This record gives sequence, C-alpha cells and structure tokens, in this order.
Amino acid sequence: MKRILTILTVLFVTLAALAADPVRVRVLSIGNSFSRDAFAYVPFLMEELVPGAEVEFGILYIGGCSLERHHRNLESGEAAYEFDFYRTGQQHWTMERGVSLQQGVERLPWDIIILQQQSAASRYYETYQPHLDILLDYLHGARPQAAFAWLMTQAYGTGYKPLGNMTMDEMWARVNAASQRALDETPISLMIPAGTAIQNARYTPLDRLGAAGHLVNDGFHLQEGIPPLIEGLTATAVLMKHYGVDVDVEKSRLEITPQWRSERQTPQPNGEPEQASEEEYRLARQCARWALESPWQLTVVER
Repeated sequence: MKRILTILTVLFVTLAALAADPVRVRVLSIGNSFSRDAFAYVPFLMEELVPGAEVEFGILYIGGCSLERHHRNLESGEAAYEFDFYRTGQQHWTMERGVSLQQGVERLPWDIIILQQQSAASRYYETYQPHLDILLDYLHGARPQAAFAWLMTQAYGTGYKPLGNMTMDEMWARVNAASQRALDETPISLMIPAGTAIQNARYTPLDRLGAAGHLVNDGFHLQEGIPPLIEGLTATAVLMKHYGVDVDVEKSRLEITPQWRSERQTPQPNGEPEQASEEEYRLARQCARWALESPWQLTVVER
C-alpha cells in the first residue's frame, strides 16, 4: 500500500510539473507594414491570454514588399530587411537594420512562419506564384519543423485611390478568394483571417475609428488602438491553436493607450490610439471572434 502511494505521489508530482511547463512560442512573419499592423500587439495578447507563455516573435520587414521581391531577396541574399523582435521579459520590441531573409529565418528554430502578399497585389492570385512556392520550398528546407501560416490582409478604406473601381467589400472578397487558393494549393496550414475581422468591424460603429475613417489612418494602414487589436486578437487565437491552446479572445481586457503603445515601442505606429469606450472594446473582441468562427464570410450586424 505504501509503495502504491509513493508511486501515485511521484506520478502526481510529475503530471503537475508537466502541466506547469510554460508554452514556448516562436513565430516569424515575413512581410511588410501590414505584418506590423497585424502582429505588433500579438506578443502582449499571448502573455495576457496564456499566462506563463514565453514568446519570441520576429517580423522581417520591407515597406510594400511583395512575394516577388522576397523571392528576389532570397536569391540575392540582400540584407534589405528591418528585423523587429520581441522576447518575453524584455517588455518592448527592438529593431535591427540590415538583415537578410536567410539571417532572419536562421535566427531561431521558428515553430510558425507567416507569409503575406503586398496589399495591392493581394487581390490577384496570379501575382503569388511562382514566388510563394519557391519561398515555401526554401523555408521548408531551412526550418523543416515549422508550420506555415498565411495572413489575409485587410481591404483598403473607401476613398483610398488604389482601391480603384472596387468597393471595400469587393477588395475583401478578392483577397479572401486568393487566400483560399493559397491555403488549398500550397503547404500552408494556418489561416489568419485578419482582413475578415476588419471588414466585420466596418459593419459596426467601430467604422468611425481612424483618421481616414473605416479603421485606417491613411487609407490602408490601421489606426493605432482598436483596429490592430482586432487583428492581433484574431492572430493570437490562430497561432496559439497550433500549440494546442484554445484562446477565448473575449476574455482579453487589454486597452491600448498612447502610453501603453509608447512603452512597448510597437513598430511603425500609424497615428496614436484613439479613445474608445468599453462597448467599443467589446465589439472589437466580437469582430475577432466572428472572423475566427467564419473566416471566409462577413458577419454583418445592423447598426
């Protein structure tokens, strides 16, 4: 009997220790300013919603960079990127210039590598290939353990000239269709429906946010505050699911203030966070949840 109790005690202690092991997160995004829009708040949301999480998050950034240019940079080895990096414990982002794509990929044994297309080209899948396949082949060889994720970017705001003759909904639909093809025709296994989450928000009173309206600061970059929070919540849930952690985005109580953003040195801020009500934060969390539940269709609510 004593021996059985001893074995049970050892088993209990072992299980408790295993349960206490923190979730270790290593994520790299290869993109442009839309990656900064989507992921600047993500490490802090991960730490809030998954207590004890140890996060390492990198963004390889070139402004307006397309898949074609990433492909060219891969072939040339040009040290053309800024590398944004956050690690749990350092409390804010850092940025390093003059990094090549290969150097960023080799920096850590990343668990997830995220790709995206340049915003104007994101509507047209023919611009994705063959560059996407070539990049994925390289990344699989360099980091065979990594899962691949795709960032569905947001549509431009109404009134922004590069939108052309399209409406916001039409651009969202085209980006949506191209993203579905990327998921269906490549080894990408994770979809971050950030563009759907933002388009959901445009059908709520949150559409008032942004210096240019429609949640954007300048027609296409998200205004600091609630808009990147919506994308960040969406991304956090998708990425943590890969680690076996179900995140309830509606449990977040993170509020973005100018001081909060400044202290964390979030990369490339677009304006300052606008003051928002508790109800608007609740709506933001709902827009993310709706996108996670229905990534390929809009959830339209009457105002």
